[in-house]
Amino acid sequence: MTGLDPVASARRLAPLVPEALPVSRVLIVDDSLVMRSIIQRIVEQAPGFSVCASLASAQAALDFLATETADIILLDIEMPRRSGLDALPDLIAASKQARILVLSSHCTDGAPATLKALALGASDTLSKPDHQFYPQSFIAALHEKLRILGDAARFSRQAMPPVAARPVASHGTLDCIAIGSSTGGISAIHELLRGLDPGIDAPILVTQHLPPDFIPFLVRHIADLGLRPVHQAQDGAVLQRGHIYCAPGTAHLGLQHSGSQTRIALIPEWPGTAYKPSVDPMFAAVAECFGANGAGVMLSGMGADGLSGARLLAATGAPIYVQDAQSSTVWGMPGAIARDGLASVILPPAGIARFIADCWLEPK
Repeated sequence: MTGLDPVASARRLAPLVPEALPVSRVLIVDDSLVMRSIIQRIVEQAPGFSVCASLASAQAALDFLATETADIILLDIEMPRRSGLDALPDLIAASKQARILVLSSHCTDGAPATLKALALGASDTLSKPDHQFYPQSFIAALHEKLRILGDAARFSRQAMPPVAARPVASHGTLDCIAIGSSTGGISAIHELLRGLDPGIDAPILVTQHLPPDFIPFLVRHIADLGLRPVHQAQDGAVLQRGHIYCAPGTAHLGLQHSGSQTRIALIPEWPGTAYKPSVDPMFAAVAECFGANGAGVMLSGMGADGLSGARLLAATGAPIYVQDAQSSTVWGMPGAIARDGLASVILPPAGIARFIADCWLEPK
């Protein structure tokens, strides 16, 4: 009896659908046959999704992606020979930027594996039940995440209409950079910071939509880059050049002048936002304290948080640098700013880093 080729077998899984329907192709990677079968049934209950392959290892997935495509990859972490986290960057590259949703019992709120997955480029994570009974709450959560990632994948493939940029010249010294992000933002933050010229020594503020338990891990992951000192923002702390400050999950990141110094002023509540922390108060604070010598950066994220703050920032003459749709997991927050005509430039994170250096550093 000859062995079965798992990749060839997987290619026969996808049901036939009319080509006119916007169907997202989902690749399932999990070493448990039982789990793959359960997840496949859940995925196929969601309109607009088909399972293009169900494979038992990261290597089988890479072999499949050498000749086939997938829009979304559902990836387990613990697998023999090569873990999902280890393979994650290669899967993103091989799939040409498929959205990866990590499904693992290790990905609970605040778990180190969750933030590591997001830092490596996963679009999102979902804690998988550690038994074979999957409750309706998990099914509903998986369907919602599939919907969001499927919409984002289809959007990124569309030809983008031209969006007018708002050219802004630099004004002397760059005194503060404020970075806002949400879904898909952690890996974008890493890419931006790695590409930022060391000569750019303005204090950097970061507001990333995360639950409070995640923030210490976010601080640690950014610190592990070894680029600049990183802190969870503390009320009353003096803003120092060359340092990075991350908003806590329990308050918004504000600023206030104190004599010749600028201090962090945490804000318990902010009207009109559903997020804590929110990007709006951070942008508003930079507009008030630094004006045209501040700069805003909006990276990948769902929704439109940051738009009202960006309007205040732009009104001072400050530049706002926006991540492009193709490199964003979700082009919601950056797209809202771009469509409002507030973006000074629209680039991938590494391109934004280079552009900041070109604008604010004296030519050598």
